[in-house]
Amino acid sequence: MKIEVIKSRRKTICLKIKDSEHAVLSVPLRLSDKQIDKFLQSKKAWLEKNIKKLKAYEQFEHQFDFENFIYFDGKPVYPTNKLAIDFSSLSGDKKNRLIKQAYLSYFAEIENMAKELSLKTGLIYKQIKPTSSVRVWGSYNAEKVMKINWKLLILPKALWQYVICHELCHSLHMNHQPKFWKSVESICPNYRECKKQLNKYSFVLKNNL
Repeated sequence: MKIEVIKSRRKTICLKIKDSEHAVLSVPLRLSDKQIDKFLQSKKAWLEKNIKKLKAYEQFEHQFDFENFIYFDGKPVYPTNKLAIDFSSLSGDKKNRLIKQAYLSYFAEIENMAKELSLKTGLIYKQIKPTSSVRVWGSYNAEKVMKINWKLLILPKALWQYVICHELCHSLHMNHQPKFWKSVESICPNYRECKKQLNKYSFVLKNNL
């Protein structure tokens, strides 16, 4: 692994892993090479642990080919070259629009799940809308409008359920305080595992589909 060392007028040491092959170490100007080596030695186990985890995430991410397939419930279901005649010759923007339209055609599946979970739990929303956020899977506002990222369709349905339950619980608590998480746990007992699984799919949010 390559570790880039940057010295500047700072008071603290900061080590950040950029990817499985690259990390950046920011240190104060006064720090000697010997002190830097000693610090890196102290972080060796931490680096190895996190690099191993990151490589596993990268390997998982490489299983998905968004340019050539539409994914649903964690599986490829439709080749993108069937979305239009001469799909491969279209511009990147046109391809992305067609791909997004294909996913949105499945959004009724999420709407139906939200209705079922609302009836089952008694937690309400007035409207559900698809969103294209690159940061979050869903949101819920004071007007009881629930927004769900359409990219969630790519993930396994168990994670749809968690995200919807999470947002429905905001009808009770508009925050993430302990009472909120107790409400989530009451209807989704394995929510901690679901959160871990969502982290594995964070690359989907950032992908320019």
